Amino acid sequence: MYPRDPNRDPQFKGRVRVQLKTEDGSPVNEEIPNRITLYRKIGQLIPKLKTRQQRQGGGESSSGQQGKSKKGKGKGKR
Repeated sequence: MYPRDPNRDPQFKGRVRVQLKTEDGSPVNEEIPNRITLYRKIGQLIPKLKTRQQRQGGGESSSGQQGKSKKGKGKGKR
């Protein structure tokens, strides 16, 4: 934990708890019966987020402008 973190609650670890199975052992969601399929489903959904799609389009156009540099004038007379 860093001293400038906005959430200084010691219980906050940045983790998410998910209930995969009910008390009788049957899965809550039939598409996601175990942890591995949950990870795979999340891996498929993350690239479809709006923030991820905006980054891919904007990153290519800005990389071409980084190679140019301006030369300034010298110090001149003193």
